[in-house]
Amino acid sequence: MIRNLLAIISLIFIFSGCFSLSSLNPFSDDEGIVKEVKPTKIPEDAPIWVKEINEKNSISIVAFSYIKDADVKEFDKKRTLLIASNKLSKKIYLKTIDFYKEYEQKLDNPMTFDQDLKNIAEQISLKAVSKSKIKNSWLSKDNRLFVKLSVDSDFVATLIQNESKNIYKVNKTLYKNILSISCL
Repeated sequence: MIRNLLAIISLIFIFSGCFSLSSLNPFSDDEGIVKEVKPTKIPEDAPIWVKEINEKNSISIVAFSYIKDADVKEFDKKRTLLIASNKLSKKIYLKTIDFYKEYEQKLDNPMTFDQDLKNIAEQISLKAVSKSKIKNSWLSKDNRLFVKLSVDSDFVATLIQNESKNIYKVNKTLYKNILSISCL
């Protein structure tokens, strides 16, 4: 019993240094993780939608996961979709934070806190990802399942506008800025 307990404790110490749960969290405060959404390495024979991610009036991301066999199982699809959702939520989160910070720099007396902005950006990101759609999928020769996930940029702009009512108490300048954005 004691030997098993010591084995479990030692495994926890070993793996705690090798694996971080913050790497799975798209809203993590870890500086190296939050800085950017890393682009996906694309094979030469990939379809055009994999190579050209951006779409008019949408926020899109392409992600992949490795598949053991050429036979794609339901688990493989779900795992790839989770990876794509994580990347899309991170992209929307970072763009929303940047948008609010850029707006606040224009204000004489900003009345918000960074944590409030982060919380609102998280809410916007999660709501947007819940309305995202799988646009396409493709299995490469090296058994990577690619998925393109997109959300309507007008929907995200509406979410920002609605959340901004709470934080800025109906600031008309912000609404004009949001409405002038065609794509984040």
